[in-house]
Amino acid sequence: MTSKTIGAKSPAKQQKESAPTGRTRQRRPQEVRERVITAALHAFATVGFEGASTRSIAADAQVSHSLLIYHFQTKDDLWKAVVVNLAERFAISRVDEVVASGGASARDRLKRAIRKIVTMSAQYPELHRLMTIEAHQPSKRLTWMCENLIGEQFEFMRDLISEAQREGAVRRADPERLRFSIIGMAAVPFSVSAEYQYLTKRNPFSKIEIEQTIDLINALIFVD
Repeated sequence: MTSKTIGAKSPAKQQKESAPTGRTRQRRPQEVRERVITAALHAFATVGFEGASTRSIAADAQVSHSLLIYHFQTKDDLWKAVVVNLAERFAISRVDEVVASGGASARDRLKRAIRKIVTMSAQYPELHRLMTIEAHQPSKRLTWMCENLIGEQFEFMRDLISEAQREGAVRRADPERLRFSIIGMAAVPFSVSAEYQYLTKRNPFSKIEIEQTIDLINALIFVD
């Protein structure tokens, strides 16, 4: 009597299960990474690094935990991949692309930067939520973000504000404080969207609300 391995499947059954159908198909590595990063962003922005688990992230991404580990060996690796992905979308890591000068005044370049920050904050409200969780106390993750991503954007905005002040276009105040003020005004309506909508009865993600957020920042930052 020939022994049979427990759990073994016949070649026909294996072929049937592996064959792509209208409902199932083999996912490409890039698709898997994108699904995992999207799920991880939601987790890290909601419960923080310590509260998130790679198993729950894998379940939300509808991939196996082993497949997640194959692409991101540790939770730290996954966290960095999420932040880098956000930074690339937000152009934080390439500040020369945030606002092309083209001979424009610092006032005009700063206005374009503000518009970009507001629109991207509306598109990716998780960034400010994640930053709020990470930035409230010193950590290796915060240091890594500041040294590799945020610091460059901070210096860029600070210097652009200073240049616009020398033109007489921006109110006289500490440029670094103004930078934080701009980021806060640009991001908070979207990062606390449920509260905003409940109290104001307005959808912060609507086109008119986004434009009014931009107008408010400009009115408070620039000198008429």
